[in-house]
Amino acid sequence: MLSGPVVASEKAGFTGTGYADFIAASGQYVELTVNVAAPGTYALDFRYALSTGSRSLDLSVNGAAAGSIAFASTGSWTTWVNATKQLTLTAGVNTVRLTSTGTSGPNVDALTVRPL
Repeated sequence: MLSGPVVASEKAGFTGTGYADFIAASGQYVELTVNVAAPGTYALDFRYALSTGSRSLDLSVNGAAAGSIAFASTGSWTTWVNATKQLTLTAGVNTVRLTSTGTSGPNVDALTVRPL
C-alpha cells in the first residue's frame, strides 16, 4: 500500500511493474505485508535506487517503531541495491512500513525477507 509515493516505471532495472517513488519529505509511506512461518529474527532486504546523497526512512513493524533504515547513494537511479535491516517478526502476517521524515525516500523496488 502506498500513501504519498507514486508507482513509477521510468527508471530501468526495477522488478515487477514499477517501484515506489517518494515525492514529499515527510509523512509518506510504503506499507508491505510479509508472511513468515515461525517467529524469529529475519533480514529484511529493501531493494532501492538513489542517485546521490543518503536518505533515511522510519521503519515500523506491526505498528510498533523499529528504528530507521539508511539508504546510501547507489550512484544512479538505475543502479539497484539492497539495504538490510534485521528485525524480529511474529509468525503469520506482519506489516512493514517505511515512512519519510525530513527527506523524501529512495525509489523502493522490492522487499525480500530471509530467516537468520
